[in-house]
Amino acid sequence: MTNKLSLYCIIFISIFTVILNFSHHRWNNENKVIEWDVKSYYAYLPATFIYNDLSLEFTKDNPEKFNDLIWPIETPLKKKAIITTMGMSILYSPFFAVAHLYAKNSEYLADGYSVPYRFALVFSSLFYVLIGLFFLKKTLSIFYEDSISALVILAIGLGTNLLYYYSYEAAMPHAYNFSLISIFMYLTIKFHENPTILKIFLIGLLAGLITLIRPTNIIVLLVFFLWNISSLNTLKQRTYWFIKHYKFTFVMAMAFVLIWIPQFMYWYWLSGKIFYFTYGEAGGKFFFLNPQLKNILISYRKGWFIYTPIMFFASLGILTLSKIRKGLLLPISIFYVLNIYIQSSWWCWWFGGSFGLRAFIDSYAIMAIPLASILSYLSSNKIMKYVSISVLVLLIGFNNFQIQQYNRRAIHYWWMNKEAYWETFLKLRPTKRYWEVITIPDYDKAREGIYIDIKPK
Repeated sequence: MTNKLSLYCIIFISIFTVILNFSHHRWNNENKVIEWDVKSYYAYLPATFIYNDLSLEFTKDNPEKFNDLIWPIETPLKKKAIITTMGMSILYSPFFAVAHLYAKNSEYLADGYSVPYRFALVFSSLFYVLIGLFFLKKTLSIFYEDSISALVILAIGLGTNLLYYYSYEAAMPHAYNFSLISIFMYLTIKFHENPTILKIFLIGLLAGLITLIRPTNIIVLLVFFLWNISSLNTLKQRTYWFIKHYKFTFVMAMAFVLIWIPQFMYWYWLSGKIFYFTYGEAGGKFFFLNPQLKNILISYRKGWFIYTPIMFFASLGILTLSKIRKGLLLPISIFYVLNIYIQSSWWCWWFGGSFGLRAFIDSYAIMAIPLASILSYLSSNKIMKYVSISVLVLLIGFNNFQIQQYNRRAIHYWWMNKEAYWETFLKLRPTKRYWEVITIPDYDKAREGIYIDIKPK
């Protein structure tokens, strides 16, 4: 049983999530599931396969319906454009196809937005997460005992904001990218153990898709190229190897570009440019000289360590990586620093309405390794072993409690501050004073890189 404990944890998570999803059954609410950013991520599928109109002109036929379902921007060529890239639509597509077939043969509207489509999106997230957890198990088993792997899988699956994003807001991209990066990490390890063309091709495809969903995630490639590098000499050897075996690099690059070709074609048709920064039309930008490092880590608005404290321990675990294998420290620490820097430089560092810092969820398949490392390190001492397990269980419970607070607005999706947080600490529902002390970010100033709070109207 010991060697299967992590697998049992994955099964438990799957059962728990199915029960959770059927308890809230958000797919029955026409204003849920396909909401917020998902409206854009998903729009490619109904526009292409139901309305046969990527120009989005079909929205004019029913503005009352589509003005709230699709949020297009206008390009310099005066065309309507979907603001997000199409990576998520690729992952949604098998589930969309099944839902569409069912809708066409049922009493539901086959319009891309009725109950079958929303139901399919919710469970597509669980499907991908379970695959991600399975590959995370395989990765962790290379370095750690199965009992450690089991604890980490429970911690990541139930003790972080990942849980919220594969259950309550299941169609958001973070759970999907977590899974893709989980597979990417496993293949990275296996490629460096035994390089093959097939592995590098799959790595290139995965890297392309990961980046297509969220372009800033291109930094995962650093993990691949720096994997098992522990000195300047090994870095030189790795560089020479890729130069000598250029066919691997070429295949990887081709696979990466292959997944992007439909997006390039779409952008060129919209703007006359192969590369088109759609978010720029909506005022999105990075302020790399003004990163909000303190805010993104420990602020009461969205601080990563405040709302996902397990990741604080995972961060400490980076310091113990060299005790497991020296070659783990450099790639993971460089990724960690760059990831925080890039996310904190985005003009909207709190990433709109969300439970915690949702932008970091993508990286949890990487952060699982230092989390396992610190748990393994502490387990060498019997007392610390049981203390760390107890803390982990407590934080899993705390995460689930905070999710319930968030669902009841005792933790607000973007209006939080120190006073509001402590006013509702360990309270399921907001108090009268909570609404009196709460503040919101000034979005207009934030677009200029100036961060101030104002009172909500």
